[in-house]
Amino acid sequence: MASMKMGLEMKMSQQLIMTPQLQQAIKLLQLSRVELQELIDQALIENPTLEELSDAEVREEEKEEEKKEDEGESENLIDEQEQLSYDEEWQHYVESGAGVIQESRSHEPDEDSNPLEATISRTESLADHLLWQLDISRLEEVEHEIAEYLIGNIDEDGYLSVSIRELLASTPGLQKLLTQALSDGLIDAPGWSKENNLFDERHDLRAKKEPVKGKRKRPEFEEDEEEELGEPMDVMDLVSNAHCAVVERVLKRVQNFDPPGVGARNLKECLLLQLRALKLEGSLEWRIIDQQMHLLEQKDLKRIARLQKAEIDEVVAAYQLITELEPKPGRPYGREVTQYVVPDVFIYKRGAEYVVSMNHESLPKLRINPYYQQLISEQKVKEAVQKKPASESEDMTYLYLQEKIKAGDWLMKSIEQRQKTIYRVAKSILKYQYEFFEKGIDYLKPLVLKDVAEDIEVHESTVSRITTNKYVYTPQGIFELKYFFTSGIDQGDGDVISSKKIKDYIKKLIDTEDKKRPLTDLQIKNMLKEAEQIKVARRTVAKYREAMNLLPSNKRKQLY
Repeated sequence: MASMKMGLEMKMSQQLIMTPQLQQAIKLLQLSRVELQELIDQALIENPTLEELSDAEVREEEKEEEKKEDEGESENLIDEQEQLSYDEEWQHYVESGAGVIQESRSHEPDEDSNPLEATISRTESLADHLLWQLDISRLEEVEHEIAEYLIGNIDEDGYLSVSIRELLASTPGLQKLLTQALSDGLIDAPGWSKENNLFDERHDLRAKKEPVKGKRKRPEFEEDEEEELGEPMDVMDLVSNAHCAVVERVLKRVQNFDPPGVGARNLKECLLLQLRALKLEGSLEWRIIDQQMHLLEQKDLKRIARLQKAEIDEVVAAYQLITELEPKPGRPYGREVTQYVVPDVFIYKRGAEYVVSMNHESLPKLRINPYYQQLISEQKVKEAVQKKPASESEDMTYLYLQEKIKAGDWLMKSIEQRQKTIYRVAKSILKYQYEFFEKGIDYLKPLVLKDVAEDIEVHESTVSRITTNKYVYTPQGIFELKYFFTSGIDQGDGDVISSKKIKDYIKKLIDTEDKKRPLTDLQIKNMLKEAEQIKVARRTVAKYREAMNLLPSNKRKQLY
């Protein structure tokens, strides 16, 4: 048995310590252009030593930098030792993929972009449209408040997103409102007694299920009387039933609002509400939706005709009318206006070669304010000449400015690293996908993160971060950088075809098919093999079709 003892032991190990500056640089990699703009705006507010250059100042500074480069001079506000440490940390990070940081996504709008392009006209939302109708409707005050709760839970498609009981359970304010209104007699509900604020016996569901062993005394009874009656009356359940009945009644009023079908809890109810608005309640269309909804989804019109004892022509005519109903009544309201993507990098052809160029237009050019630089320099000279430490107030000011200048310089260097990494990744993508830029999607090759990571000598996680929410302008259009990374399907002869290319072929075949005789997945698989020499399994065709939100053949079929 091995003995246990205490002792001292020396050991050497190597690890990367994530400094705040390096964490900031990593975070900048995964930010989109809008998020980066927001971060820069926040830094300009918090850091008084950091400032944005005007266009004239940018041109002047570029001339000065070129002059300094010609003279072999370079100003660096960070000590050489610190700069070396930063470079080593950054190099270690991009090669090892160390320091995984959770991505953060901001959904705030970019307020400081071009005013004309950033101005978005606000369209009327579905909730606005419903509230306007509610304000002009003749509902009692309590019902008006209940309707507001309901409208607040109607989603953008026009459906009530929760059940009535879920709404009551999650909204104590609504419960309190209903209880008080019922108690005050402002509204009524089946089984509710205004005299004693309890339910009548005929609406006590438990009383119907359980035999009564004794005579019930109302409106009050003692604990010993509860035992005599068998199971105690659950007043809370009965109150909940009354609440549900009132909310259901108000919901019926909301469902009469425009657009027809709004406030429905499922597709079946939505379509029936629209038929009721068309005064077709009880019609063949109504009966089909009410009784054979599952067959309608399968487009089995012959069976529907047999069950409804109707002619097939009548069922086809009813089917045509049903297909003209709106399955998403909220569709016309509050849809977002298209916002155009600003590319981070351009790839364009100049002569016989392609050129990669960064987009610097929408990102501000930053610098450290010369006034604060001068203050720091003067303080250093003063201490060197007087050979004595500064006063406490001067020392605190000096340390504050030094800290802010250093933070501003780190931010500028991190942005520069981000831009350089995007540029290198774009160059590598151009190298691997050259034929795509020349000829289009049919020539897109399978590409994985590892290929680009090895090409530019960084870790895969770095490539993943830098390609997220970054866009490139190409002769074929604007694409996210991640678009060019795609899996492939081996054809058995050493050739590998991109999955995006196969999806594009599938979509083209479905778009051009005979709508009355849509192509099955098996037929698409055979056509790909015969026309394009692409070998792919039927289940792979089905998977790609579903990924593109395309329906199967039986649901794409047009019957008339």
